[in-house]
Amino acid sequence: MKVWVDILTPKQALFFEPLIKELRSKNVVLVTSRKYREVELIMKKRSIDGHFIGEHGGKDLYGKLVASAERIHMLADLVSKEEPDIAISFSSPECCRVAFGLGIKNYCINDSPHAAAVAKLTIPLCQRLFTPWVISTRAWTRYGIDAKNITKYRALDPAAWLKRADLSKAKSELNLEKGKKTMAVRLEESFAAYLLENSNKKPSQGYRLLAKLVKEFSNCNIITLGRYSEQIEILQKNFGNKIIVPDNIVDGIPLLLNCDLFIGMGGTMTAEAALLGVPTISFFRGSYDVESFLIKKGLVLKPKNVDDIVKVSKKLLSDERRRRAIKDKAVKLLDWMEDPIQIISDKIEIANSI
Repeated sequence: MKVWVDILTPKQALFFEPLIKELRSKNVVLVTSRKYREVELIMKKRSIDGHFIGEHGGKDLYGKLVASAERIHMLADLVSKEEPDIAISFSSPECCRVAFGLGIKNYCINDSPHAAAVAKLTIPLCQRLFTPWVISTRAWTRYGIDAKNITKYRALDPAAWLKRADLSKAKSELNLEKGKKTMAVRLEESFAAYLLENSNKKPSQGYRLLAKLVKEFSNCNIITLGRYSEQIEILQKNFGNKIIVPDNIVDGIPLLLNCDLFIGMGGTMTAEAALLGVPTISFFRGSYDVESFLIKKGLVLKPKNVDDIVKVSKKLLSDERRRRAIKDKAVKLLDWMEDPIQIISDKIEIANSI
C-alpha cells in the first residue's frame, strides 16, 4: 500500500512524524508539504523528507485562493504519477480536492471545527475523520460527514508526540538569563482565514499584549515566538533586546519545560503547554472545544483582556503550591490519554484490506 501524507503546519509535522514512521514499517509513504517558513524549518530539523509543492497564500484572501488553486494543479501532477491508495492530512483543502478528483481514499484529522472555511472545503470530501473525543459529533456532521465515518480518540493531538518524548532530557536551546522567571508568548495565526474573518483585518492583539508584558515583567525572560518572517521583523524592530525573539524554529518541549508561564494565542502550543503542566493562559480570540476542555480541567486560564492577563500572570508566577497542583493534574491527564497514532495507523491498515 502507498499512503500519501500532506503536511501544512508545524503541528502537523510533529503529529505526522511518528505516524509516518509507523506506516513506513509496512507501506510506502509519499510526503508532501508547501513552502512555508515554520513548516520547512521543522521538517528539516526533524529530518522529515518530502516534496515541497506550492506555497502559503499569505494574509490576503485572493492570494490564498490563487495559491491553493496552483497547489492543487501541481499536486495533481505529482500524485497522479505516484498513484497512492490513501491520502491523509489535517484537512488540507488541496490534498482533499486532489484525492477526491483522482478517486483516492481520503482520511482527515481535525480538532478545529471552529475553522469553518477549511472544514467546509474538506469534511464533505473525506471518507474517515479522526478527531479528539472532546469534540461533539454534531460539530462535524453539520459539515456533511456521516457520524459513522467519524473516529474519536481519547487524547488531545499533542499527546501524539508528548507521549513519545523523553521529558527528562529536554534542554532548552535558548541562552536564558539565570535567576529570572521565564515566560513564553506564542503569537496568533494572523494570516489564518478564520482570524481574518473575525478580526476585520485589525492589527494583531499580540503586539499590544507584549508592550504591557515588557513594562510589567522587566525582571523576566520574555520569549516571543513569531509565526512569520514579517512578525519576527516587527517584534525585533519594536522591542529590541527587551524580549527574546528566536529567528529559527525552536523545539517546543524543552522550551516549555524551561518556562514558568506560557501565554498562547493559538491552539496547539497552548494545549501542549497545558499537558506538560506549565501554567498556561489563553488569549485566543473566540473559543474552541479543546480550549474549553482544558479550562474546565483547570489547566488553562482565559482572562478577558490584557490587564487581566497581567494580574493572572503575576499570581501564577508567585503561587508555587498552585503550580505544583497544575503539574500533577497535567501528568495524570496525559498518562490517561491514549495514543492517537496507533488508532489512526490501525484504521489505515484496515482500509487497505477492504
